[in-house]
Amino acid sequence: MKADEMIARYAHAVAQRLPQAMRDDVSAELEALLTEELEAKSAGGTPDEAAARTLLARFGPPAAMALNYYTPAPVIDPRDTPLFGKIAAIFLTALVILAVSVGLSDPGAGTDPEMTARLIDETAMAGLKFLGALLVVFWGIGALRRRMPPGAWSPKSLPPVRDPDAINRPLYALATGFWSAGLAVLVAGPAQVMDFVSGGAAPPALLEAFAYDSVFAAERALFLWLALGFAIALTAWQAIAGRRSRTARRIDAAATLILSAILFQIALAGDIFAAEPANQYMKLAMALFGGWGFIDSGSALLREWRTSRARPVPA
Repeated sequence: MKADEMIARYAHAVAQRLPQAMRDDVSAELEALLTEELEAKSAGGTPDEAAARTLLARFGPPAAMALNYYTPAPVIDPRDTPLFGKIAAIFLTALVILAVSVGLSDPGAGTDPEMTARLIDETAMAGLKFLGALLVVFWGIGALRRRMPPGAWSPKSLPPVRDPDAINRPLYALATGFWSAGLAVLVAGPAQVMDFVSGGAAPPALLEAFAYDSVFAAERALFLWLALGFAIALTAWQAIAGRRSRTARRIDAAATLILSAILFQIALAGDIFAAEPANQYMKLAMALFGGWGFIDSGSALLREWRTSRARPVPA
């Protein structure tokens, strides 16, 4: 193969990886550039195939070279990748916990040999559907963001540097009140609260749907209430303190990790509500909160460990 033919093929291979409107110009420009450089290296002689091969090897594969002219828009913007990964990990973790819970609590699990395979297939299908929908949502957000005209930017618009240890007291106080109210409803019993609010006029079917499973109420409920109460108390303490010390961050992360483990254990141990689908929805909610807490607190503890290792050891 002649040197000029090899260069022409290379320029064509690069151009084919670019948008249609750019191909002719890039191909001609790149071919002229390579030809000129090859002639310069040949010192007036006739360029041979070996010299062309060496030159093209230095420029790299056509796919990599094409990226110097045009970078396709990513399916998920880099700024959105951490959030996408966290949401996907939390949901898939919750889905697996829910599937295992169904397999352990369903009476037909021990007698139906096909149930395990069916449960795995349904879980995998639900996970793939969720990931597909999540991918479409994030792709749509990125595409919309790229099509929006950039606004005028000024250094004055830069946000202030936040103190990472400062606590947003109003937000933490609001969270404390919200979760305290939620815990009060759980302790009293959703069915009892509905009956009280409705003045005894709630439909019996609705009350039965949100009645606790007797085994859960007798054996596991107290551990869940105590764990949730400790987490709420920790939030209230941080709201009062106004700042989080290094020790407070570690306690918060460790407490969240323990609470996540308790949520997983209770979801796997058996039914929570006596009727379906309230039981499955509650288990899914617990698994989602547990998955979020497990990933978030695990990441926080890992950051603390890396920070402590990076600190210089006192002489």
